[in-house]
Amino acid sequence: MAAKIFITLLIAVTSLSEAATFKNPILDVNAPDPYIYHHTDGYYYWAKTIQPTKDGIEVRRSRILSNWRDAEVQPVFHVSAPYGALWAPEIHYIDNSWYIYFALETNSDNANHRMYVIKGNSSNALGNYGPMVKLVPSDSDIWAIDGTVLRYGNGKLYFIWSGWPTLSAGFPQNLYIAPMSDPMTISGPRVLIREPLEGWERNGAPLNEGPQVIQNNGKTFLIFSASGSWTADYCLGIIRIERLLDPLVVDNWIQDTHECIFSRNDAQSVYGTGHASFTSSPDGTQTWIIYHAMEKIDGGWENRTARAERISWNAEGAPVLPKPSGFSIALEAPSGE
Repeated sequence: MAAKIFITLLIAVTSLSEAATFKNPILDVNAPDPYIYHHTDGYYYWAKTIQPTKDGIEVRRSRILSNWRDAEVQPVFHVSAPYGALWAPEIHYIDNSWYIYFALETNSDNANHRMYVIKGNSSNALGNYGPMVKLVPSDSDIWAIDGTVLRYGNGKLYFIWSGWPTLSAGFPQNLYIAPMSDPMTISGPRVLIREPLEGWERNGAPLNEGPQVIQNNGKTFLIFSASGSWTADYCLGIIRIERLLDPLVVDNWIQDTHECIFSRNDAQSVYGTGHASFTSSPDGTQTWIIYHAMEKIDGGWENRTARAERISWNAEGAPVLPKPSGFSIALEAPSGE
């Protein structure tokens, strides 16, 4: 009898252990530039480019962060000629409304990529959205991709994106910030806050993109992607601003990143780790990075899958990112799953 009870308990413990782990990727299809938002309704929302056509956006909804294979999926936006090459959509919930930000090109010309936004018509993120609105700084209409919104400690909104210095530059890709009067309007000129000047930012091309905001302990961190997104050396860097200093003043941004803070792990076949977003565990006790990477060193744009890893914080309140894990590694599931 005692042996039977022991076996039953062993099976139960084993089952719990298995349920508490997962392996990357979190979705088995091409899923570049993943931005996942954890809403107050307990669901995660992921606005994803429709693949392979790149002509629309689908919104996925799941209560599970580590597995999106059975998530609800609803197309919410489509474009047609002359628009195309829809990149890196992000879904935000701002002032009780849903917004999706994304880049589009016109006339099949990458030089024409600009940022756009659509607003949800209801409280349902999988519902209808209004017409797209172009986001343009007051002083320039220049190539722009990978836009995100910063809600700063002063309550104001700012738009941060990757752009060219001039109309036909091609490279470098820099990071810019501008004020917003509302979630659909840039209300001032752009300000340069980061250039790809160091070697680790220039593999394949001099490139900074994919800016993402993460805030902790009164500090605002901007984590960004560096080097060519088609290379194995695509990685993440970080800058920060503190004490509620004006984010429109470039010297207020502390440029103390001199190496990648998250990069390739050749031993586990993880390459091109970039364009991340950050979210919480279901119970809100942990912070997780969601990023894309390739399993092959020369995988290219069409072989990027979305992965998840838990991050930690150092004594100064800055994020500490782990070494990215390969597909064979069992990871502890987000707390509350």
